[in-house]
Amino acid sequence: MKIGIISDTHDTRPAIHEAIRLFSSLEIDHLLHAGDITSPESLHLFSALPCPVTAVLGNCDRDRSGLGEVARRAGNISIPGRSADLTIDGTRIGMMHGDDPLSLIAAAEAGCFDIIITGHTHRASIRRSGDTLLINPGEASGERYGEATVALLDTERNDVEIIIL
Repeated sequence: MKIGIISDTHDTRPAIHEAIRLFSSLEIDHLLHAGDITSPESLHLFSALPCPVTAVLGNCDRDRSGLGEVARRAGNISIPGRSADLTIDGTRIGMMHGDDPLSLIAAAEAGCFDIIITGHTHRASIRRSGDTLLINPGEASGERYGEATVALLDTERNDVEIIIL
């Protein structure tokens, strides 16, 4: 399966549109958003994808009721809260925004997940902590460091890559 990974869109609509175009062309099977969507209107844009979208709340996602309402109406979007525990194609995936580093460390050390996805730092990274793969797709907005990035995880090839938008 191809899993698109995005974070820290921060209501930057041109970057969101570019990410949606990219993920559509890659024919992803699932999109994971690691938080800081920022507005319900931005979340609604992801409903155009023909696949499930799972998003967690970040520290800038203050309109939680509005985001929840968009998710309910969209049909393909779910927001389980500040974290998500998923199994996709037999791969155990934990997702959290990353603004609580102690929770991230504890989750990695517990070994409950094959992959942990985070955002928050706006820095793209792929690294290991024990047997757990840690993926941060960086900032899709490109506002802080000037480079808009997302990630693509292919569970069949056991491969992940950072993609510059």
